[in-house]
Amino acid sequence: MNDFRYRMAKFFNGRTGVDALGRTFTWLALILMFLTMITHSNIVYLLAMGCLIYSIWRMFSKNYQKRYNENAIFLAKTAGIRSKLSVLPFKIRTFFNKTKAEYNQRKVYSIFKCPSCKQKLRAPKGRGRIQVTCSKCHSVFIKKV
Repeated sequence: MNDFRYRMAKFFNGRTGVDALGRTFTWLALILMFLTMITHSNIVYLLAMGCLIYSIWRMFSKNYQKRYNENAIFLAKTAGIRSKLSVLPFKIRTFFNKTKAEYNQRKVYSIFKCPSCKQKLRAPKGRGRIQVTCSKCHSVFIKKV
């Protein structure tokens, strides 16, 4: 087993390996292959194979400087998009945590909106008709909880 690892390490010595541009083409190939399963289009399949072959060719290329420059140009042109997409997992996680917290609160509290400023308010369930003062606009109204 160690001989295999040694031979693989020796084979990849001096090659560029995986970079951001190569990963992007690999993901693009996977997405196009998925679209091929849906559309059964030969053109989409050929595009997917082209992306995959280009990605593998980049990984095995020994022209390190040229691949490095291509990757640097790609990273420079996609910096804005990547910065916006990097926040996406945090926003999704925050949305699910907030939704879960609101769902758990609905067991104990009655959640409603202020009629004048639309601020979300809550009051303990089972209190009947209560007088509510909005914490944002200080308007007073009666609500059944």
